[in-house]
Amino acid sequence: MADRHSRPLSALLRGVVAFPGPCPALGEGRESTGLTTTHPRTTHDRERLCAGGSCGRKNDVPHDRYPTPPSPKQCKPAIRLIMGAAHRRITAEPISARCRVDGVSDVRGDEPHAPQARWRQLVPTPVAQDGGPLRITPAWWPPAPSDADLAAVAASGTPVLGDSYVVDGVDMVEATFLWCDDQQHGASPSVLIHLNTLTDNHRTHIAPALATRVPGTRWWALHVLLPQDALLGYRTVVTRDPLPDNAGVQRESWKRVHALGRPDHFNSDSLHDGFGFVSSMWQGPRATLHPDWRGSAGAPADQQALIRPRNEHDGYCVRFDLEDEVLRDFDEPRDPRRRVTLWRGCRVPQSSGGWCERGLLVLLDGNIWRRNDVVDHLAPRSCRWDLLLIDAGSLTMRSRDLADPRRSRDLLRSCLQAARRAIRNQRCTVSPPSVGTGESPWPAQRIVVAGQSLGGVAAADLVLHCPELATRAVVQSGSFWLGSGRRGEGEGELLTWLRRRAETRSGRDLEARLVVQCGVHEGGLRQGARAMSELLAAEGALLEYREERGGHDYAWWRHGLSWGLDAHEQDLGFNSRPT
Repeated sequence: MADRHSRPLSALLRGVVAFPGPCPALGEGRESTGLTTTHPRTTHDRERLCAGGSCGRKNDVPHDRYPTPPSPKQCKPAIRLIMGAAHRRITAEPISARCRVDGVSDVRGDEPHAPQARWRQLVPTPVAQDGGPLRITPAWWPPAPSDADLAAVAASGTPVLGDSYVVDGVDMVEATFLWCDDQQHGASPSVLIHLNTLTDNHRTHIAPALATRVPGTRWWALHVLLPQDALLGYRTVVTRDPLPDNAGVQRESWKRVHALGRPDHFNSDSLHDGFGFVSSMWQGPRATLHPDWRGSAGAPADQQALIRPRNEHDGYCVRFDLEDEVLRDFDEPRDPRRRVTLWRGCRVPQSSGGWCERGLLVLLDGNIWRRNDVVDHLAPRSCRWDLLLIDAGSLTMRSRDLADPRRSRDLLRSCLQAARRAIRNQRCTVSPPSVGTGESPWPAQRIVVAGQSLGGVAAADLVLHCPELATRAVVQSGSFWLGSGRRGEGEGELLTWLRRRAETRSGRDLEARLVVQCGVHEGGLRQGARAMSELLAAEGALLEYREERGGHDYAWWRHGLSWGLDAHEQDLGFNSRPT
């Protein structure tokens, strides 16, 4: 019998693959053959499944903090997957080898201010011709799985990972999502795996996102190829009545479908999404995670060194509630109550003597960040950054406040003024004052405003038009179409203003310093983010443009926020932690 490493491609990728004999033990994972690479961990999991055990927990692999793109000699030959009939079989054709283009590039040679800006651009995620994720039946999937088999697999966590491939220059991995029929949705429910933004991109044709019943069992399964570096939130939507294939043709109806979703019962990793719902989270085995958002509790020993160290001074210890002062005359009488909260950390001396200068991080959509425990996760930065959380309120209030530049500026101005008054008037001084009497606790050059989507535009607008208030921003998935009259498309008012300014060379130099980020799955928003970054780079106002393997999603916004703070700290000269 031929060696399994030399099996023809058709055998590796056929719709249902019988188990090819004994699987190698842990640490004996298949080496790269030029066609496929098997993750050692998942190889071990398939061995356990063959023996009647359960698959291991997903993502149990150390992550590189700063991944380096391979050289041309290191690039693996890629394969292009083409969907066959009924999406059950795939064929493969070779394409020329290519390198991934997903590393950090320190400069852009075509920009006049390139040395001042870093540019990270990702290869698009491969998808099927119908717009959905690539489908494939994994090699570990048994020909006739039983309820007991699938229960054992799911017990170790989902999605279950399988073999790895390189598709159009992107490292992909087999991922299997499972749902067990709870017998509350009729004989033939619709089971949709709603992957944030990936599924939204084909919402008028949802068939690729529908799980199918495993014959003879109570289980439903969806097999797809996902990028190994992806950070994705997802929800499982189960309905008694079949969902129409064009369920997302209307935005409001699609929002109702999302609201019907629930977290994955077999996945303990979760977060709050932009609608305030709890979503499950999948971190690809090669996802880039910031130390701020790695939990230390229960972390494997080989990951302990990657977790940001903490000391006795870490943590926010004083809270000021400012909503009564800020929002009394701003919100409408019938608006639901929301919060504006200022957090201060303990001050610690620098090793060279004196006290650290503090900055202020302003977070729009503070209600979502609060639910995602941002105060705890940013605790190691509390010696340098105070934290101001501004809640959005309802979705109607959010659109009203953040889609109107004048209103968003007024809101931010009022919040900053109230925060400064709170610091000056506090009765109990936590630490020596950061400035002399009568001076601002935070100069505009040390205020970072961070926002997502509409909040991203509001943050960019403030620092570009009101530098006397704040000069720094982290702009994530900004809605730069705002003002174009076409949702999600075109160039809005802020982009038009920047472009006109660049063409006329009018006005003083920009004082702003911005980090712009976007998900690779975000389509029009990605185009707007790139256009914005290029214009800012030409003005010398761009610190970093960074793309992540994700969508419109807090799954990567959390990490991106910390990457953005790192860029601002470097620009401000925060080269080391105070001691």
